[in-house]
Amino acid sequence: MKLLFSIPTGYHLRELVMPLHDLLEQDENIEKIFCITPGAEYPDDVFPTYSDKFEFIKNPETIEKHKILFNKLEPNLVITNTVGHDELDYPILKSAQELNIKTLTFIASWDNVWKIRRLINDNKPIAIADTVIVWNNMMKEHFKKLFPDFNSTNLHVIGSPRLDYFTREDKIPSKQELYKHLGLTDITRPLIHFATTELYPLDYTIKAIRHAIDKKQIKQNPYIYASVHPGGDMTKHESLKQYDVTIKYSFGRKDNAKVKAFSYNPTPKDLYMLVSLFKHTNVLVNHSSTAALESIIANTPVVNVQYGKPWNWIGWYRSMVRRDFEQHYTDLTADGATTIVRNKHELIHATDELLENPNINKEARIKTMNRMITTTDGTASNKVLEKIKESATS
Repeated sequence: MKLLFSIPTGYHLRELVMPLHDLLEQDENIEKIFCITPGAEYPDDVFPTYSDKFEFIKNPETIEKHKILFNKLEPNLVITNTVGHDELDYPILKSAQELNIKTLTFIASWDNVWKIRRLINDNKPIAIADTVIVWNNMMKEHFKKLFPDFNSTNLHVIGSPRLDYFTREDKIPSKQELYKHLGLTDITRPLIHFATTELYPLDYTIKAIRHAIDKKQIKQNPYIYASVHPGGDMTKHESLKQYDVTIKYSFGRKDNAKVKAFSYNPTPKDLYMLVSLFKHTNVLVNHSSTAALESIIANTPVVNVQYGKPWNWIGWYRSMVRRDFEQHYTDLTADGATTIVRNKHELIHATDELLENPNINKEARIKTMNRMITTTDGTASNKVLEKIKESATS
């Protein structure tokens, strides 16, 4: 059996091939794994731990050149993480379908069906694979509404392989190791994690929490840590240091990457440290990022900020964050697993209350975790690979 994966960026490597790596290596029924990727020219830099079973090939320039390559490789199945959300996936799927090669898409993130809708609305080219795997039933139902003619027997709810890392207790760094990694010296102090994004600044919330700590309105004297999206711009966030904030890129950023698409290229060690962050944080504060779901999986209280900067009503109204709360983010908040705040006073009160009583919303967090990621026992990687093999041989 020969499999062909599209790996357009480090994000997509993280979602599928990386968590499947050991299983792919060990499976004797899988003869060869072709990886079509912009990182092919620098395999020692981008893919340093992959054996000769994996062959890395640079993306062809045209659909015709894709077809020539696929005729040469003769894969049993072509696998992508998107239907065209990353533009490199569209010609891969399209070429395979024109050659009658079987195709499968594992939709990489819980909000990506919404992004498919946006591609359709913007008249962007997409290609729907023969088999589609999603995380949960909400994604499945939304996909069916978008593509009512798609054969539902080929639409499978499994979960997310990368979230299996949350169950590997023997590999997750301790709180002591996490604090050392972040440069925090007092392990008795709790930790507030602000997950920033490039969509809308969080500085006004960090300022409010810092002042509340200084005034003893938040009583436990927590550390404040701000993570910057690995694809973000640190210079836009460095001003947060004035609030005594530890600020770092989310683990896995590679500043000296030889391929820009792999400036974020986490190792398993990076991902386990990230799981440790979610597990050992006391409260996460964010707008509408996936970090909230990862915190919920780690049973960490979450505060969702649903208001904008002072005197910035128009900017907030036009922001993608506000839109998220009205669209896909309702899937995450439906059970009450997070505490939604709509002004500074609610933010301070909720943060202090959750530091004092982390069991608030606990049952709702469990419900949301089960509903959103489906496979919670660490076997999603095995199940996804079995579906890939079944699709390749059916």
